[in-house]
Amino acid sequence: MSDDEREEKELDLSSSEVVTKYKSAAEIVNKALQLVVKECKPKAKIVDICEMGDAFIREQTGNMYKNSKKKIERGVAFPTCLSVNNTVCHFSPLASDTSELEEGDMVKIDMGCHIDGFIAVVAHTHVVQSGPITGKQADVVAAANTAAEVALRLVRPGKK
Repeated sequence: MSDDEREEKELDLSSSEVVTKYKSAAEIVNKALQLVVKECKPKAKIVDICEMGDAFIREQTGNMYKNSKKKIERGVAFPTCLSVNNTVCHFSPLASDTSELEEGDMVKIDMGCHIDGFIAVVAHTHVVQSGPITGKQADVVAAANTAAEVALRLVRPGKK
């Protein structure tokens, strides 16, 4: 078997090594998401939260595959983004940005991690508020959740 054939086999999900890399990336990015959500508080600087999310991913992936014979790339696959209120998505501020979160802000969080090019991304909507969410924000979150559930139920083999 040539090297090309071996490499193609490695990229298949039937390879336990590939599945392990996906799972590891997913575990790291989920932990990073939990950390970022905890930091979403009133008066928190958006840039600091984004930098913390990316730093956590770099730290966690940096500890993996250190002793591997083959150099394995790993780290941030998608920078931590906090899109607040009417910002649709993918807002990752410059270091000089002084924007802060306020009570009642709706924050869309996106981030991703990769190990050897196998990427796990995560997105989450969080409202900066203590206690239950009410009003328009609650309606928007409920509508998005219902739409996602309907879409997931439509995904079946043979469906378009």
